[in-house]
Amino acid sequence: MHGYPEENDLLSLFECEPTLLDTTSLDFFYNRATYRFSNGEEDFIVTLSPSYGEVKIQVTQRASNQLISLMDLKRVDKFEITADKKDLSSVLLMLLNDDFITQTIEIDFKPKYKIIFREHYTR
Repeated sequence: MHGYPEENDLLSLFECEPTLLDTTSLDFFYNRATYRFSNGEEDFIVTLSPSYGEVKIQVTQRASNQLISLMDLKRVDKFEITADKKDLSSVLLMLLNDDFITQTIEIDFKPKYKIIFREHYTR
């Protein structure tokens, strides 16, 4: 099972209600949720499918509507909220590739978008 935050924690982090793929399903874990929000400078579209371990994050520059970043990940083992405050929000994504390498992606949504990608040897 994948490590993802609870639905209420994601509502607080993204400060918006998601659009759900299956509006009849009561179980958030097995649904696909899309969050659309902004930090004032960048606009974000974050789509989560926890049961599949899928995370897609699209970032565009608000003023020009130009794409800054697109991540479409299919095997996110852990999605952790590392900061959830009015002026600071960030997450840590962890991908366990094999017995030797773990990849982490640190993403700041507020105050400005920032991404840090690292590979770690586990042995």
